[in-house]
Amino acid sequence: MRRDADTRISIRPVKSLSDLRRCHEIQRAVWGYADLMVFPYTVLISMQHNGGVLLGAYVNDELVGFVVGYLGMAGAKLYLFSQRMGVLPEYQSQGLGYQLKLAQREQMLRQGIDIIVWTYDPLEGRNATLNIEKLGGIVRSYARDIYGQVQNPLQTGMTTDRFLLEWHLMSDRVRERARGHYQRPRAEDWLSGEDMPLVNYAAWEGEIPRPLAADLELEHHQVLIQIPPNLQSIKRYDLDTARSWRTITRTIFESYFQRGYVLTGFASSLQPRLPNLYRLERESFPAPIDFSAWANGVPDE
Repeated sequence: MRRDADTRISIRPVKSLSDLRRCHEIQRAVWGYADLMVFPYTVLISMQHNGGVLLGAYVNDELVGFVVGYLGMAGAKLYLFSQRMGVLPEYQSQGLGYQLKLAQREQMLRQGIDIIVWTYDPLEGRNATLNIEKLGGIVRSYARDIYGQVQNPLQTGMTTDRFLLEWHLMSDRVRERARGHYQRPRAEDWLSGEDMPLVNYAAWEGEIPRPLAADLELEHHQVLIQIPPNLQSIKRYDLDTARSWRTITRTIFESYFQRGYVLTGFASSLQPRLPNLYRLERESFPAPIDFSAWANGVPDE
């Protein structure tokens, strides 16, 4: 999509029956879902009318994306679980996802909720840029294969491991980003210093990095964990290599989270053969949401 002076963009609740049904089309277009995985509009309505969120991104009054979530509780803590957000492919990379999340934040604050949580694939750098850097979320929980085998092209052949992201709506880091104060870090800048050592390494074969050894016992205040720059291209080239990345990074993240590290940063690079990097550090944050029910994924029948 190319914006011009007449392009009108708005974020507002999804209300009409035609737009609710269009959410079906958006889910199929974004994730390639079969009908089994598509949230029906009746469920979306129920979420919206019972304390949850259903907001749409409109371009010239056409619905092109949406975000939906519902209320959850851990102990006495009430939060919003943001279940799904998608923008049609032709409208992506235009900041609509970011605007949807900011509108979601505003609605929750009006309802007295100060934390939103959601999941995303640790190996998808594009999602990490939005979730960690642009929005200011943090991660300290890792769940293995929480959705089981999902039938869509993005997940084929891989376990559905997920980060459980916490978005503390009134924290300093989130408030700064909501005000637009954000400078994207670069991987080469992080790699040039000596105070943030790499936890894991990779060997490049052409454009494909293969994971090598990892050090699970570093004690620095900040450490860097590398992931491949493009998981989907690796899957197309060699699914076993993609699975190896899943296995080794699962071990790394679980180990460092158990030792008290918190994921607070993400950096990518425009240069070839440089990895995407997560930054983990030992910092104090509010008590985490108890995600223990998610920890072991979907049991086999």
